[in-house]
Amino acid sequence: MNHPAYPAGPPAAAGRERRRRPLRAAIIVALVCGVVAAAVLLWWPRTTVVRVVDQPSGIGYADGSAHFAVLTHVRAPIAAIRLSEGGSSAVDHHAVVLGRDRSGGYGHRVRFDATGMDPADLTVEWTAEGVWLSYGSGHRVFVPANQFTGGR
Repeated sequence: MNHPAYPAGPPAAAGRERRRRPLRAAIIVALVCGVVAAAVLLWWPRTTVVRVVDQPSGIGYADGSAHFAVLTHVRAPIAAIRLSEGGSSAVDHHAVVLGRDRSGGYGHRVRFDATGMDPADLTVEWTAEGVWLSYGSGHRVFVPANQFTGGR
């Protein structure tokens, strides 16, 4: 027997619509999460070690540790788009990390963004006072020893 409020029986379409709402919401949430994850992966920088220069045995510092100058290349996949003129941007650059970590993951970081520099042309000169970083382009930076010794 049919209910008087529903002459043709209960509306089946309304019940189906209520079951589809959570499915639609789940699909939308999954799509948003996928877009966010893809954006993070494209912007997340990857660091590669280009070259490691060991502290020479004739030079010593107060902390008594061996130190390294690690030339790294920092690049995110989105850098392939070349967002800035000349290819230098926040997502594609070189840095030298000075410290006790041979992998370059920790230490005093010196970022080089000057145009016309070839990162492979790095010269590292260790002195008792610190380290001179020089490029063939004429760029030269001095980092005092107290900036990279003692586990910094």
